[in-house]
Parts: sequence; C-alpha cells; structure tokens
Amino acid sequence: MKHYLYLFITFSAIIFLANACVPVQSTQSNNNRTYYPDLEFVNKSYRESIKTVQLIHFSQNKMVSTDNPVIELGSSDRLLLTFDDISEEQQQYQAKIIHLDKDWKQKSNLQSMDYLEEYNQYPIREYEFSFDTKMGYIHYEFQLPRVSLSGNYLLVIYKNNNEDDIILSERFMVYEDKSGIDFKIVPSNVVSKRRTHQELEFEILLNRINVINTGTDIYPVIRQNKNWLYAVNAPDPLRVLDGNKRLIYKFYNGELNFPGNNEFRFIDLTMVNFKGNNVANINKDSKPITITARPDGVRSNEAYREWEDRNGAFIIGNRERQNTPLVSDYFLTNFELKAPQETGNIYLVGEFNNWQLNNDNRMKYNANTGNYQNSFLMKQGYYEYSYYVEGEDVNPIDGSYIDTENLYDILVYYKSPQLRYDRLIGYVQFNSRAAQ
Repeated sequence: MKHYLYLFITFSAIIFLANACVPVQSTQSNNNRTYYPDLEFVNKSYRESIKTVQLIHFSQNKMVSTDNPVIELGSSDRLLLTFDDISEEQQQYQAKIIHLDKDWKQKSNLQSMDYLEEYNQYPIREYEFSFDTKMGYIHYEFQLPRVSLSGNYLLVIYKNNNEDDIILSERFMVYEDKSGIDFKIVPSNVVSKRRTHQELEFEILLNRINVINTGTDIYPVIRQNKNWLYAVNAPDPLRVLDGNKRLIYKFYNGELNFPGNNEFRFIDLTMVNFKGNNVANINKDSKPITITARPDGVRSNEAYREWEDRNGAFIIGNRERQNTPLVSDYFLTNFELKAPQETGNIYLVGEFNNWQLNNDNRMKYNANTGNYQNSFLMKQGYYEYSYYVEGEDVNPIDGSYIDTENLYDILVYYKSPQLRYDRLIGYVQFNSRAAQ
C-alpha cells in the first residue's frame, strides 16, 4: 500500500483546487463452445467486473502520472498496474507484454525474448480484498518488468493460463533520448479557426542518432491531453536542413491544428455523507450507492472561463475515511445533459473510461425528460470529463477556445528498414500556455 502515499498527496491537492473554483462477447459455454473477446491494441477492459484500471508512472519512488505511461529506456522509472475486480472470489491472473508497430495496428516482428529477460508470463500475486464497502471488490497490483527496446507496448492481463481469456489491455511507451525537439503553439493559420484552434509548430534535431532517410523514416505523432482521441500523425517535414539532421514541421493549411476545446467538467465523489462539488443527490440505501450529478448544460455559447484542471484525468480517494484503495466504495453515478436532440451522437469521455466512443459511453436521449442521460459505476474519487460530439471539429456542447490550457506531447518514431521494429527515439510533453 506504500504506492498510494504519493497518490494521496496528489489527490489532496486536486480536491483543494476543485473546491476552489464494443460489448464483450460472452464467455459462457453454448453448445460446448466458449467465446472469448478479440484482443484490441487499445486501453480497454474486456469484462464488466474489471474497473478503475490505472498504469501509474513512478520515478525515484514518487508518482509522476496516473494517466501517461511513457518512460525512458534504461531509466529507473517504473510502471505499476492497478485495477479492481468486482468479485468476491480471488482469480489467478497472468500478464504478458506485446511489442507493437508505431501505428498500434499490428505486432512487431520481435519475439518476446528480444525485449524481455524473462519468460513472457507474469503471475499477478499482489491482491487485497476491500472492506466495509457496500460493493465488494478485490484490488490487484502488478509492477511491470523492464524492457530492453524502445517502442509501443501493450500490457495484456488474462485469466488463469488461458491467453484467450483476456480481461484488460493497456498501452505504454518506452523511448530513447536520441533527438531534440523544439516546439511552439501559435494561433491557427486558417483564419476561420483562429479563435477555436491551437496550431503546433516544431523542429526535430537528430543530434544523437544516424538516420539515412530522414524525410521518410521519421514519424512524429502529436497527442493532446495524453489521449489518442486527439492524436495527429504529422505530415512529411516542410524542410530538412543541416545535413539531414534538422527537420522543420511548420505548415500553413491547418495540418497541425487542434481544437482548443474547453476546460474539463468535474465531479467530486470523495464523500458519501456530504455532497461534493457537482453532486445533486446521494442515495445511501441503494446497492450500489447511487449518486445523481447536477445536470450539465451546453457551454459552447458561453464565454471562455479559465480554471485549473487535470486535463481529463481522475484520482481515486476518500475524504471521510482512511485514504486507501480498499475502503473507497463504488457509486452508480447518473449524468444528465440538457442539449438539443438534433446534436448528434454525444459521448461522455475521460481517462476513467479510456476516451472510448462506444455505446457504453454514449449519452442516450430520453424523450420524457428531453435530456440526454447515462450512468457509470465509479469508484470514490475526483473525476474530470467532457462531452465529445462525433464528427464535429468544433464541439457544439463544450465549445472550443484558443485560450484553453491543454497538454501536448510529441512522440518521434523511427522506422528503420534495417530493423524488425519501430523505435521511439524522442519524446517531449509541454503545456500549451508555456509553449506560446
């Protein structure tokens, strides 16, 4: 439980700021056949009982992040997987690690012995039962082994010794410090988007690696707020200078435009005896305990308002009892959005549900109330979220503003024709306001 000392410190700071301001296939046998879910190379829980999955980044025994598992190759940094199983019976879970290509579309040509020192099957032995909660669960932890090559990886957890019986998958990245990256956020060069979008300009200096075909073998990927919902593959560089060592990514037709979006909404679920911020009602007699959030409305017609947020992340915590992951209960949390029916497909997304645009996260229109509704089983903590409208560049629910604070990161991949895998040779993360 020592890992959670650092989570508690971060959690306390976040609460202070808050006060201030596709369905899984059945695994049941039918006609003597058992069906298992297909593995997807994404962050996903494949069983409804698997909740609150986090891949936590530690550096020198201090928590760096709960939502951005990117570590440097050869460093002492480590990743810790934590998750809950809504079950009263302990299960035998195993872990394996898969190396993927730069696009997260297929496995690389590596064998596990190329990047792991041990056999690629790791039993998860650390688990504890919740206590004094209405909804019982078992909390699991697993520290990932070190890998010896850079690139994209997928952590896969499965039941018993059956690699087909998958319960969750989580992405992580390991990078080499082989390139320098200079960056800047500017107003969009597309005049119609100057008030709604943020544009990225950057340069890559290949000062610590020899690359023969720099214009075709280097593949930068840019993410907004550490999620793949807002990720862009950069086009070929505009110019290549200094003997093929300096790559210029500066464009004029919106190639690297990102909607500024809005600061994230939030809900405080850290208490059950008192209403946290944006909680309208608490029903402690139900099982699970039911929370009703205050109704949300459309913000796109409002002026931009600045406040501190964690860019869609969540923190598990409890302000009424000992702050450990074992005494925090689960709440069925009801959300309601007042928006016109013709808006389109609306999804409530955040780090807590992997930003996934699926039916579980889609808001359903209720003709009786004239509003959109959905419910999520959420562990006690502080959660941030936004409403995503499919197919819309400028969000008609939450709006989009150039002044919004966002986190960006740049991942630089090298696809060498001489190697059997795609290397990740550079990484940087920066705040949009600091980069202006």
